[in-house]
Amino acid sequence: MAGQAHYTSAPPSDAARHGGFRFTAVSPTARPALDVLRPLTGYTPPPGADRHRHLPVAFAYDRPDDDMAVLTRTRFTGQDYTGRWGNHFCHALYVTPDELAGLRPVELWDAAHWASTPAPDDGHDLPDLTQLVPGSAVGPDRVGRLLAGAGDPGIRLLERLLTAVLQALADEGRGATLISGDPERVVDWIAAVSYALPTGLAARLTFTTYTARPEDDHRHLSGTLPETAERAQGPVFHLDELAGDGCPEPSPTARFLAGALGSERLDVVDAVAELWDAGPADGAEAGVRRLRTGCALLAPDGEAGALGGESSGLVGLVHALAEVRPEAAGLAPERLRDAAARHLAEETAPLGDVRAALAELPEAYRPAVLAGLLAALEASAELRTGALDAQACASLASLADEAPEMLADTPGTALHVLRRAPGEPRPAALRILRLYRQGLWEETETYEALRDLVRAEEPEPVRAPRLLWRRGPARERE
Repeated sequence: MAGQAHYTSAPPSDAARHGGFRFTAVSPTARPALDVLRPLTGYTPPPGADRHRHLPVAFAYDRPDDDMAVLTRTRFTGQDYTGRWGNHFCHALYVTPDELAGLRPVELWDAAHWASTPAPDDGHDLPDLTQLVPGSAVGPDRVGRLLAGAGDPGIRLLERLLTAVLQALADEGRGATLISGDPERVVDWIAAVSYALPTGLAARLTFTTYTARPEDDHRHLSGTLPETAERAQGPVFHLDELAGDGCPEPSPTARFLAGALGSERLDVVDAVAELWDAGPADGAEAGVRRLRTGCALLAPDGEAGALGGESSGLVGLVHALAEVRPEAAGLAPERLRDAAARHLAEETAPLGDVRAALAELPEAYRPAVLAGLLAALEASAELRTGALDAQACASLASLADEAPEMLADTPGTALHVLRRAPGEPRPAALRILRLYRQGLWEETETYEALRDLVRAEEPEPVRAPRLLWRRGPARERE
């Protein structure tokens, strides 16, 4: 059940001894949450607003905590019961995240349940809402029309806007401000961001379509008018000109998602969402990390960049992959192989114990990630030198014992590993010779590898014992 409450300036009544701003009608579910709702019910007109100007509606979505969501729709109403100018009416909904399942909050922009005037202050409770039903004004087709009309500049704007939003969701940056004289245009771009994200992550995206104090707003997206634009801090997006100030460079994830929306490849956006949904229902920061990973897995080579944003090295890669739960999403192992090859090609830190690093993945996916790692190593001698420390060589050599064909597919890496893996040199030498007979190596490099192994086996030269009693120069006999 969704609780609801009406807030406005009203005269005294049987239920309230004093007039002024207060909750005038409340449903049973919302009543225990009034202290949470009250700070979210305000409205400030823009500076210099006169009585003849139509002021924007403020439609906002907040997450006071992980177990609570609040939607408010606030409109300026002019005079209150005393004739004082500056009244407003806020209709607030108090829900749990479960009641928003399958919905993006922006879809409730024009929902039928919003009241245009306060209910009578007669002491009767408002009814709880049994269901939240979206309106008809916001949907994927609205976003499609927006991006088709905006063309390439609109896609570029969406790339930067998504980048800023993902940084804010991951607590890596401040929320963005959307500037337009038309509140509907603000709704357009909040919808574009919302439909680029999986539904569960969009439910973490807080926003308001209007505030006169963008410098104080705490939400991920805040709409404001041109006359208050100079107050904004952080990334600022001028929607009417499709321009931005202080906007971050587009991230690979944002470019991938914006490109999919702009070309109406909704199947790609849905595939990212399905992969995201396979993971746990955790916080926004982990959700952004999982989204970045999912985009990197599904994007064509080189299009979505490194995995997970924060992941580095093999351990970080595996952790990012494990978070998306590839087995639950039915992801083909080849996707993990290709993504691992792209990601690890940029890493030069020592790999360490490869077997232990892979252990976090489901067993069916470990060979795929290992194959991607070997492909990256095979493509770069510099990477082999930097990444294959003694522990990594020992680990890969032991894995090759279980799957001999593994190193045969990457001869350059195999030679590097077998030459440097600690242990008895004879088995390594025999394996080198066996692979040489398969035509994988030239005679010269085979000879050099065997020579290194033989030298490693040779004992240290025997040195004559030092006679401890011979100290200093010899003295002549008397």
